Amino acid sequence: MNIEEYLSRLNDESNNIFKKTILYRDCLGEAHHSSSCIYEFSENISDSAEKKILQTVSSQLESATFSACKGLYRQAFVSLRLALEMGLASAYFSVHKLELHEWLDGRGDIKWSSLMCEKEGVMSDRFSKAFFSDFDENMEEYRGKAKDVYRKLSEYVHGNNETWESSEIELSFDEKRLDAYFESTKSVSEILMFVLSCRYLKSFSQDALETLEFIPEEMKHLGYVRQYFGGPKE
Repeated sequence: MNIEEYLSRLNDESNNIFKKTILYRDCLGEAHHSSSCIYEFSENISDSAEKKILQTVSSQLESATFSACKGLYRQAFVSLRLALEMGLASAYFSVHKLELHEWLDGRGDIKWSSLMCEKEGVMSDRFSKAFFSDFDENMEEYRGKAKDVYRKLSEYVHGNNETWESSEIELSFDEKRLDAYFESTKSVSEILMFVLSCRYLKSFSQDALETLEFIPEEMKHLGYVRQYFGGPKE
């Protein structure tokens, strides 16, 4: 088989997977909604670098979903992990400007340990007390969620043995992995919205808050968020 025939066969297999995946309309709609929420949130951030990072996060979420639709599940999970890292990093860099500029010019890296630091990270009590103290109530819970989903996504990045079924490029529809992808997307989106809301909500004008009506809906399980948008706490 020549290279043209080989790649054409892979493309046909991928297109067949796409036809099966596109039937998951509700799950795909939710994934697209999540990326749109991140983008809309970014539109209200004044700092251009922070805004651009979040818009890249939105793009990565879309890229992850498209990869999943084509049967490229490993690539989907890798893009999803990158979206989680960059989304949390945008909040971290917003209060660590020196590290932001070092990262922008290639002299620094995003460090997961720094993002998750219990004393200094974006899911620490210190962080919530500085920007929206009510979020302190759920910081430990969401830090645990972030560590859990990051560990699961990292299995595909690091090449854990159980994530490989073949040394060949074989594309096939995998409902189990697709379900795992949708579940992970939901977790990543929830974590990012939690941290971003803690960091930025109190810095937004009333006009800006009115454009973010999806937040109290997406975070309706948090009474202090509902109350901040004018709804009941209980």
